[in-house]
Amino acid sequence: MGNLFLLSEAGVIAILGLPTLLYLVAAHRRQPGPIEQLSETIANYNLFNSLYSIFLGLALVTLMVNFNTVQDDTRKEAEDIISATRLINGLSQGKPLTEKLLAYAKAVVEFDLPAMGRGEMSAQASTAFDALWNQAYAISLTSKNEESIHSLVLGELSDITKCRLTRRMKAKENLHPMIFFLIVFGYYVMLVKTSLTRVGSRKTQLAFELPMFAMVILVITTIIDLNTPFVGIVNIDTTAFRWALERATAIAALPRP
Repeated sequence: MGNLFLLSEAGVIAILGLPTLLYLVAAHRRQPGPIEQLSETIANYNLFNSLYSIFLGLALVTLMVNFNTVQDDTRKEAEDIISATRLINGLSQGKPLTEKLLAYAKAVVEFDLPAMGRGEMSAQASTAFDALWNQAYAISLTSKNEESIHSLVLGELSDITKCRLTRRMKAKENLHPMIFFLIVFGYYVMLVKTSLTRVGSRKTQLAFELPMFAMVILVITTIIDLNTPFVGIVNIDTTAFRWALERATAIAALPRP
């Protein structure tokens, strides 16, 4: 299973879901004890619940901001491909450079997009991008006007480089592994706290426990989903690259590479 999001979700089921089921089975078989003697312990766990909620909220907000940043850079990279194509049309010897640019866009669509589902970048797209830069330096310029256009083209390629770096850095993970450890550890502590504060009515207890467990696991699932911005339920729309390839090909009046 090569999809990074599916691997992460399988981990959630194994690490959080199974212990929750074991807890519910064990709690159903055990009679709840008196909670009057646990008032101080309950107060301490209430403090933990508040801190844990804040921690989850901060992680969620951080990943949402990161998701929006990656989404903006992804759209910008596609826009830069089209802008560079228009600029290269102003160079008399620009056809080889246009072909390299379209070859890079094709490599992104065919190789980079599937690789990002695994949290990686493809070697084919990296090779095509290196060839694009080499051709940009090798192009012959015949006038001052072309030198100005060439400078703008290099600026577009520099922006594409920055956007590629964003995709490389953000495709796999955006939260430190220690934060995930704290999230999982905090969930286990919550299970312990819940077992110590059970009430006499099993129906009442389940009515409280099941929505709480489901809500926390859904929040953690959302955090994991946002941590892999190019795959999952909530993911960045990469069709902009396909559109950029088609549009750049039409602008250049060349057959699709």
